[in-house]
Amino acid sequence: MKRLPRTIIRVGRQTMYFVMPAADGSGEVSVHPYTVKSGMSMAANLRAAFRDIPSLTASSNRAQVVVDAPVALIPMEEYNEADVETLFFHTFPNNRHEAVMTSVVPDLNCVAAFSVNKDLRVVVTDHFDDVRFVPVVIPVCRHLHQHSHVGHSRKLYAYQHDSQLTIASYATNRFRFMNTYNAPEVADAAYFVLYVWQQLGMSNQKDEIYIMGDARNIAELKGELQKYVANVYSVSPSAEFNRAPVTRHPNITYDIICLCES
Repeated sequence: MKRLPRTIIRVGRQTMYFVMPAADGSGEVSVHPYTVKSGMSMAANLRAAFRDIPSLTASSNRAQVVVDAPVALIPMEEYNEADVETLFFHTFPNNRHEAVMTSVVPDLNCVAAFSVNKDLRVVVTDHFDDVRFVPVVIPVCRHLHQHSHVGHSRKLYAYQHDSQLTIASYATNRFRFMNTYNAPEVADAAYFVLYVWQQLGMSNQKDEIYIMGDARNIAELKGELQKYVANVYSVSPSAEFNRAPVTRHPNITYDIICLCES
């Protein structure tokens, strides 16, 4: 018997929405944004969402939860399950009260350690029998790794999401660089991209920058970067994913598109 697709729950800093893929495998999805109530935790908001939208659990008992969370990348050959919490909390000491989880990224030879609010995890597991968690950046980074093999120029990728900027670059089947910065303004994003560009010793004339994510800022950020780097490109989700049905939904995030099309 064919299993139903997973309901996708994306939990950002101040946003939450649900994506339910069609059971027939057509690639169609229904998207349900949820208005987050200020003064309530995201776990409490999620609990309220299950009350307000009964259909969320009607279509499947399986869920994929995509969380905006800090990520520590551990090379596969250095991964030791017993050391994960120690390593993660050393890197992100402010997250000590959260649950540490892992997501294996085999195509990049690493394990992503990330944190999830414990109450949020309980709310999800109370409503679904089969739950997977993944940080926002991993579906994007996996897709961009495939993109990085095209052509001969070195590439730097900048993904704008949740008032943050994730920057990634690749060397063969490994990360060359990956980090996420708070970047609420275009000037902040441009600074971080150019700083990483310089640190990696990339060529202003030969190498390439690709920008994706929050459509409100892409054109302005591209303009700022073009003052210093010759080859700067913005990525259209529709073109990148061959007009896949999920790309037709306004304001859907690039990470959800990558997840649905992986």
